[in-house]
Amino acid sequence: MAWVCKWSTGGSLLAYQGHGIPEWKNNAEFFHFFINKNGHVLDLIDWKRLIPKGAIEKIQGKKVCFIDGTEAEVDIILQSTGYYTKFPFLPTKYTEVPLSKLYKFVFNINDPSLAFVGFVRPIIGSIPGLAELQSRWVGRVFSGKVTLVRKEELLQESLADQQFWKNYFKDSSRRLSTLVEAYTYWDDIAKKGDFYPDYMKLFWENPRGWVTAIFSPYNGCQARLNDSKHREAYLKILRKHKRGTTSPLQYLMLIFLRLIWFDWFLERMGDVKFLIQQSRWWKTVREWRIIQALDWYWKIPKRWLFDNKSRPRIVVSSELRC
Repeated sequence: MAWVCKWSTGGSLLAYQGHGIPEWKNNAEFFHFFINKNGHVLDLIDWKRLIPKGAIEKIQGKKVCFIDGTEAEVDIILQSTGYYTKFPFLPTKYTEVPLSKLYKFVFNINDPSLAFVGFVRPIIGSIPGLAELQSRWVGRVFSGKVTLVRKEELLQESLADQQFWKNYFKDSSRRLSTLVEAYTYWDDIAKKGDFYPDYMKLFWENPRGWVTAIFSPYNGCQARLNDSKHREAYLKILRKHKRGTTSPLQYLMLIFLRLIWFDWFLERMGDVKFLIQQSRWWKTVREWRIIQALDWYWKIPKRWLFDNKSRPRIVVSSELRC
């Protein structure tokens, strides 16, 4: 998946990091930065109905000057600044603790009877999916089915988590303080809440169900498979989600590609490609007719199958400096 996103997302032979937009380039590894879920942005750029830009240097009336030296006449500037999270109904001793310093982004360390659900942001995936797991964990703690460790251990583990995520997203903007990689966080919460699937037990009791659980897309039902009374109902939902997503042939192909080190070879090729695209001469070379022609033919399947051509022309900047 990492290779596909770095090489072919956006459909361009010239693309890198999942988009091929020099103004939006960063040095973060795949899955180590927030991923834009709206793929139509790339379609709009491909059809020149959206113009990507870097930071804004200054604004003079309707004229906007960008750091690359270009200018544009702009009627409307829409600033996607996000928002601050505030809880004015809580006492100050609780509101002065940022969400990033909560235990697993959920429990207040000084008062674990206070929990915040739904404030983690997965780089890919959904907030509700993780909120469901957090809710189950909080419910099990408050009902006494699961016990949290002592305050000192909560603090120590929380500091370790902060360092882990800080290092994990070291090359991202860190604008989102509660950013997580969903699958790593999912496993952690499931283990803390004592509802991580016991796959070995499931294998011995229901081999067919084990295959379903292992090869299904991530779903909240997987965190309920230890409930033997309702397990079949959860497996039925997983089979429904799994339908059409995988086949034995795909797994055999993946095994074959791994055996011949195909992914390793493509990673090295990707490194070479990235170095080329960082060079000074690349901007000139990529405009050559032969390169543009090759890219045009490469993108035929994308244009034919996916492109949306009915959108207005928009200028998008990555950052505002005024």
